[in-house]
Amino acid sequence: MSVLKKGRRKITYDNQEYVWYVSQDDESDYYILHIISEDKRLILSVPLQVTTPYVISKGNIFQGQKTNGRWNRYLLPFAVPDVITPKSVATIISWVTKDSNAVKVEWDGKDIII
Repeated sequence: MSVLKKGRRKITYDNQEYVWYVSQDDESDYYILHIISEDKRLILSVPLQVTTPYVISKGNIFQGQKTNGRWNRYLLPFAVPDVITPKSVATIISWVTKDSNAVKVEWDGKDIII
């Protein structure tokens, strides 16, 4: 089953297709950048305009390692720009697929918004 593409942008990175879009969170005033690989193995949510940049991995792979498929949060080692462009999406995809320096964050219900 493929990813819904209507109203969303496509990007190809390292011969893999991804769909990305920004939407408002259902439970807060924050906007979230969503990035999904065509095979749905990589599913990311990146809260925008937060003090501490981080990514939520909901798929079953992150930085080349299998995950449990639950919401795992990792600190981003760089700031996310206020205006999301294909280049900024590619930067996030590159870090998630090629690097191995992710710092996992255990959410305590307070410091991280989602």
